[in-house]
Amino acid sequence: MKRKIVLASQSSRRKRLLKQIGISEFEIRESDYKEDMLAHKEPGDLVQILALEKARDVARHYKNTIVIAADSVISFQGRIIGKPKDENEARELLKQLSGNTNKAYSGLAIIDTKSGKEITDFGWAKVVFRKFTDEEVDSYIATKEPLEMAGAYGLMNKGAVLMKEIKGDFYSIIGFPLTKLYLHLKKMGVDIW
Repeated sequence: MKRKIVLASQSSRRKRLLKQIGISEFEIRESDYKEDMLAHKEPGDLVQILALEKARDVARHYKNTIVIAADSVISFQGRIIGKPKDENEARELLKQLSGNTNKAYSGLAIIDTKSGKEITDFGWAKVVFRKFTDEEVDSYIATKEPLEMAGAYGLMNKGAVLMKEIKGDFYSIIGFPLTKLYLHLKKMGVDIW
């Protein structure tokens, strides 16, 4: 029997990634959970906690369903950073990232509402930025893309040209550690082939 899958996110990137690995039928229900960026000091733990709370918030509305949630942050100069609040914050952050290195983290949570089983995990990647100009920053911000992304950057669109090098789990920069997601879903009996 095919299980109902719910994605606890409105993120177009995460929708695309689920479809990319063969999950074409799923419902979307955004979580009402208010993120607490101080829930943990370690970024890998934080993204798992935030993803799990989002998944739990959505899971309470379903029976016999697999609920998938995710959260992303970056770690830069000892700070954990989520989405920028506005264009000014995005501009300042991008100027700081220019020519520097940060780590991007994406956590995932999967809940089987039938069994009550919960799984969390995360992936990360080191991102090295090339040096870029203020004009490039302003042009990138004009796309509005930085306002939707942890750390004010993404790889799926124009933000890709700001990067020099990536080491680690590429898909964690985009929003899901895909291989880990697939393996955990497989353990829960979700067949995506």
